[in-house]
Amino acid sequence: MDKNYWDSFYKKVEKDETVSLRSSFAKFCLDRFFNKKKINIIDLGSGNGRDSVYFANQGYKVIAIDQSPIGIKILNKNLKTGYKKNLILKTADFVQEDFNKYKNINVFYSRFTIHSITKNEEKILLKKIYNSLANKGLFCIEVRTTKDPIYGTGKSCGDNTFIRDGHKRRFIDSIVFRKQVTRLGFKELYFIEKNNLSIYKKDNPVLMRLILEK
Repeated sequence: MDKNYWDSFYKKVEKDETVSLRSSFAKFCLDRFFNKKKINIIDLGSGNGRDSVYFANQGYKVIAIDQSPIGIKILNKNLKTGYKKNLILKTADFVQEDFNKYKNINVFYSRFTIHSITKNEEKILLKKIYNSLANKGLFCIEVRTTKDPIYGTGKSCGDNTFIRDGHKRRFIDSIVFRKQVTRLGFKELYFIEKNNLSIYKKDNPVLMRLILEK
């Protein structure tokens, strides 16, 4: 994962409300699938923590994991004092994290993070998530796909991965990915692949939203 890129990015956009407020995907997950149930969430690659903060402020227990200490610092600053008890902050590579040390994980949440890891790391991560998730637990994913308009632009690194504007992204083939998680044992609850889900300035990516259940 591109730690230096994200350290710089979070410093630059710290005061940008567009990337400080909760994402549309976080609200979608909470409204459609969390339903105010008592759940414990692991946010994989929490970044500046806007979705972790949103979930914690709603009363959910959240473990926010990100390799960027800058992102974690901003997250801690933005959390309302009354809800700090709901959030555990961890500076770490989520692919290497031992999830078994956390009890009763009901939700793994991954927004714009699967495309930041390699194909081999993805295989390791998916297996670990399935084995660590509670029965009937959810895996919530939003990620750029190979149908994204910027797919294929920049320097190719193989495995649908490209470096563009100093940032490396691996675009996900939704058909291949869905077959992979189904083979692991996940049940698909929701799938959509389209644009207009997360527009930032002139960037309107084609995203996959996928909700899986163990």
